[in-house]
Parts: sequence; structure tokens; C-alpha cells
Amino acid sequence: MLDAEELPLVTVVTVTYNSAKFVRDAIGSVLRQNYSAIEYIIGDDSSTDETWAVISEYKDERIVAYRNETNLGEYHNRNKALSMARGKYFIFIDGDDIMYPHAVSTFVIYMEKYPEACMAIQKGYYNDLVLPILLGPIELYKNYFFGKHNLLMSSFASNFFRTELLRVGKLATQYYSGDDEIRLRLAASNPVLFVPGWMTWPRETPGQASSKIPVDKGFLQSFEYISVILKGDNMIAADAKLCREINMILKEQAVVNLLHMIKNCQFKDALSFKKRAGVKWSQLNTINATKFKNVDVFDGRSPGSPYRQDFR
Repeated sequence: MLDAEELPLVTVVTVTYNSAKFVRDAIGSVLRQNYSAIEYIIGDDSSTDETWAVISEYKDERIVAYRNETNLGEYHNRNKALSMARGKYFIFIDGDDIMYPHAVSTFVIYMEKYPEACMAIQKGYYNDLVLPILLGPIELYKNYFFGKHNLLMSSFASNFFRTELLRVGKLATQYYSGDDEIRLRLAASNPVLFVPGWMTWPRETPGQASSKIPVDKGFLQSFEYISVILKGDNMIAADAKLCREINMILKEQAVVNLLHMIKNCQFKDALSFKKRAGVKWSQLNTINATKFKNVDVFDGRSPGSPYRQDFR
């Protein structure tokens, strides 16, 4: 066990709602970390099953547990836990996720070597990339919208945040997927570090919140928050050409969604979607006709010539 007095404090947060089936896995994996400078916040959002009873079994001094009297909703509860955090670094391990014993210590090593990064994201193997790599906002947005890997896409349990930056804007509560919104918002102004994993195991279950998001509504919300970011005070908004091409690709994606609805005879929903997305009927024949000038930083890379940066 490492000496806690010499290490930066890390806040691990587990938010739960009816997680009794898996929460022992999550809590046990956090408590078994080989890194000792941890505070562990567990916030139950008024579960109706045995989740709180299970949480109450644990008496570890690192745990700060609370139970909301009424259900706040996922992102309100996440923000409540975030407001309590004292750590330099922050990670969500939800009630059905698992951390490997080396997770926190490995993330900390990387983040201490890259102090300019707003977060570290664990990724799997790519035969044309050598991790870790640090991408600035422009490179990252080109990768997100025009690249084949889309490195920013990940689960919350794969994201290790610098707490002060995460706390500034908090998590948006008006969207189905605040995970994607906060990653894009932070990445618009800060470099992001991508590290070789796996350190955590995000559990995917049929009933989890992300599986219930309607495709059309999910797209409209992402369209909305990306549009807000492109008009904000950040490095991405300052690049007029990049913003113009991102808006073009969003329009193309909107057309794809609209055509899918029409094909499935969802005419009422299609009309509503068309209005909210700002799609014109004349645009239905232009799908994939746009030629984009922006290219991904990884374009043209191969196993023989992978993208790599000097190790720190």
C-alpha cells in the first residue's frame, strides 16, 4: 500500500438507484484499490430495493454515504456528490461498475505526468495508435467528428477527471446523456489524455438509463449541446472553418434520422423532428454529398507507421 500522505487525494463516487444486485461488486472493488489516498462518496437516490441496506453494511472510514429522501434524478445526484468532493482527481464508479485494484494508482500516475489534461480516458488496443496520447481541442474535435476511432466516446467509469475543472461547469441536468456533454464541453477548451486500459469494467445491462434513450430525442439533444459549445467561449468556437463543417455533418446526421423515420412511417414524429433539427425537404437528397476539408489526425496511419508521441 502506498503512503497516503505523499499522494494526491482521489474522490471515487458511486451513485446508486435500485442497484442492490450489483452494488457489492462496485463497493468492494473500490475498497480493494492498491492506492490509499481515497475518499469514497456513495450517494443513493432513494432506491426502492435493498440498495441502501447493502450500502449501510460497510463501515470503512473512507466512505461518506448519503441517501436522498426523494429521487433527484441521475445528474442532479451526480452533482450533489461532486459538490462534496475534496479530491484532486475524480471518477464515477456507478453501482453496477467494477474497478481493477490498480485503477486509481494507474490513472494518477498518468495524470500527474500530464498536468495540462482535463481528464484521462482509458481505451483498448488500436493497431495504428500507440497510447498514451494527448490531444488538444482542435485535434480532438476533428477526431470526434471526422475520424474512424472517436476516442472521446466512452463510459463514465472510463473517465478520470481533474476535479476543479469538472466542478466549474458541473454536469448538465437537462440532457439524457450528460456524460457526452461534459466530455465535449471540457474537451473544447482543454487537452484530453488517452491511456491504455483497462482499469475499470463498466457493466452494460439492458435496463440501464443509456439503453432507454430514444434515438431521435438523443440526437436532438446532442445537436443542441454541440451547437451551444460551437457558439461558446472556447478554442473550438474560435475555428470558424471547423465549426462550419461540424454543423454540416450534424445536418447530414439529422437527414439520416429523418429518412429513417419516414421509412418506418413515423410521419408525425418525422415532422416534429424536421422542425426541431432545422432540416429542409430539399436537403434529403444531399446526404453524404458534402466534401469535408478537415481530417482526423490519425488518417493514413497503419501498424507499420502508427501515430505515437514521446512517452513522459
